[in-house]
Amino acid sequence: MNPPFSMKRRIRVYPQFSVVSRAFTLVELTVVIAIIGILATLVIVRYAGKTDQAKVAAAKAQLSQLEGAVIEFQAQCGRMPNSLDELVNKPGDCPKWQEGGYLKGTRVPKDPWGHEFGYKSEGGKFEIISLGADGAEGGTGVNADLSSLTMDEPQK
Repeated sequence: MNPPFSMKRRIRVYPQFSVVSRAFTLVELTVVIAIIGILATLVIVRYAGKTDQAKVAAAKAQLSQLEGAVIEFQAQCGRMPNSLDELVNKPGDCPKWQEGGYLKGTRVPKDPWGHEFGYKSEGGKFEIISLGADGAEGGTGVNADLSSLTMDEPQK
């Protein structure tokens, strides 16, 4: 006698012969594949927007890091950097420039979407900008511009 949940099935080929099959039927396989597809769709829909949110958070963290490096450069050199490149490459007019630079690495990092950060300096004030996912000025959502001046404000 077979256990109640046996994988064995009897298939009648001819009345006098019987064959034991240890395989799943096409209907059973189709049902399992459909269930897996539904579950995969639910997971993708739930977590699809999280990548964009993570990139925005990473861009804000990079803006904060760059802002700190600019402030440190200003404190040691007595002026604002002319470009973000001066944070990793020593300018000729700054004898107190920090050996090794103000950022880790030999280049200014790009934003999470692969675009260069923008930098504006006027008087004693500065602004560092990421143009968002689209790399163009303006936009909403993940395409919105991020600025070191407005990082703490809610996103539009």
